[in-house]
Amino acid sequence: MNNKTQSIEIPKSSGSQFWVNTKRLMKIPLAVFGFIVIILIVFCAIFAPLISPYDPNAQSKNYLKPPSSTNLLGTDQLGRDVLTRTIFGSRIALIVSLGAVSLGIVIGVPLGLIAGNSRGWVDEVIMRLMDALLSFPSLIIAIGLVAVLGSTLLNVILAIGIANVPFIARIVRAQALSVREQPYIMASHSIGASSWRVIFRHILPNSMAPVIVQGTLGMAYAILTEAALGFLGLGVPPPTPTWGNMLQFAFPVLDRAAYLSIVPGIAIFLLVLAFNFTGDALRDVLDPRLRGLFR
Repeated sequence: MNNKTQSIEIPKSSGSQFWVNTKRLMKIPLAVFGFIVIILIVFCAIFAPLISPYDPNAQSKNYLKPPSSTNLLGTDQLGRDVLTRTIFGSRIALIVSLGAVSLGIVIGVPLGLIAGNSRGWVDEVIMRLMDALLSFPSLIIAIGLVAVLGSTLLNVILAIGIANVPFIARIVRAQALSVREQPYIMASHSIGASSWRVIFRHILPNSMAPVIVQGTLGMAYAILTEAALGFLGLGVPPPTPTWGNMLQFAFPVLDRAAYLSIVPGIAIFLLVLAFNFTGDALRDVLDPRLRGLFR
């Protein structure tokens, strides 16, 4: 009787978790659409001086000229090229959204970790403060802060970022409360691991997936809020082109030149839609309960 050795097949690694999640994302058509739109707009923002046909603030005598071969998307009341201003406006939209979300994460994550791991009066104080901020619409908070601080790019980022903090803090606190009850956390404490080591080694990494999803969705919110502030005259002041102040400038002449509002409106719509699609896809991919759908 011949003894046959059985070989055990060890599955080959398909790469790091990042590449595994990227492959899963590529299986979602809406995520692919979102990535394409975001990449195109980021490309336009970075290379705006090279691809835009004119200076964004250059005025001419061709007032309210409809789309033509010379001005592909027409001109505004001051003869400025709408296509050029839309391209340069993407810079402000991306800078504000990225800056506001980063600020919200930098402030919200530590507050959520402290609240979730401290319990007691510290947790109560932090979360009641977050609840107080959430009791007001985020746009109202941003308007109030910009009205007090002034209309500058930095102040717009600060205002939208602070309005974003409660959402991040509550998510991180909920994750911290859930993770700290896991058996491996108790095992870490039993072998003498300090609270700070447990927080940074276990709780924080396991809390980042929902933060990434919320950050992506928060960028869509930040773009809408920046556009709303610009439309109300509280955003980045002219002559810097933003999609919000382009809408404000177009409002008085909607009956004569509707394209002035349609162009920045479509730009806002596409970028917000792209970030929402991407955020939803990230939530599906990073949720362990749904990973079987992408094998």
